[in-house]
Amino acid sequence: MRKILSEPESLQWINHRVRPYLAPPLRLAVSGGSVECAKVLIEAGADIELEDVKGQTPLFVATSTRKTELMKVLLESGANPEGSKKNRCSPLLVAVRDGFSEGVKLLLKYGADPEPFDQILTCVPGWPLQHAIVYAHFSCFLELVKGGCVANLRDLPYEVNSSIVSRLSIPHAILKYARDYPEFVILYHEIGGNLWQLNNKGLSPLEEFPESSPAKQSITSLLGSTRSLKSICRHKIRQQFHRRNLDKLTSLDLPSCLIPYLSFEEFTKYSKRTEENTHTKVVKKEE
Repeated sequence: MRKILSEPESLQWINHRVRPYLAPPLRLAVSGGSVECAKVLIEAGADIELEDVKGQTPLFVATSTRKTELMKVLLESGANPEGSKKNRCSPLLVAVRDGFSEGVKLLLKYGADPEPFDQILTCVPGWPLQHAIVYAHFSCFLELVKGGCVANLRDLPYEVNSSIVSRLSIPHAILKYARDYPEFVILYHEIGGNLWQLNNKGLSPLEEFPESSPAKQSITSLLGSTRSLKSICRHKIRQQFHRRNLDKLTSLDLPSCLIPYLSFEEFTKYSKRTEENTHTKVVKKEE
């Protein structure tokens, strides 16, 4: 490929969409999983943001096919972590939907927005934090929290209509889609989430879902309690660092036992359990 691209007349085709996918060469290299071909094409000047006919950028494709190394190559080369405006979905939402927590972590590291303005204001496709609950991927939920996502849409720097806040209620989503996993409730409460959020019908989560479940029991117990001083301090310290600087927490001159706490490492043990149970349910459904 290097030899072909060394010929001037070949470069005119470097961003040409070809069959069978009507996609440019870089997109095809990503689909085929070829890291070296992708690097050669990028070095030769391939458009890193050029979409296929579906509006999918090379990074979007790498994310949806769980090709972590290709994601790193593209992101390090300057790929937009948000994907293309021509596709209403984003690489981050795809990673969350598919339970690709490593991809979520990588995208957040390179600046993906966990509260995408257009997707939240239109509810299409939605809010990554809520998506993690809808698909019961606690590992992705945890990575979003570690990455500095907000717990309440009213905390965003722009105004979100109250009907949208109600529609995207996290506690309602937990009781509807992840009722067997109280860890969602516990972590959401730890980051200052509003467990008494009313939905668009004016109902609290306990009123909307009266049936008993592990998650509901957790909400009930937490509604009557306050967050610990340690928990509040963690929240305030992380706020001071802001989203872009959270990776610097590990360099703080603090007792070694506090660094994992600031990064919510005590919740990591739940990730494997949730993913295993979700996989079991999928297998049973297919059978």
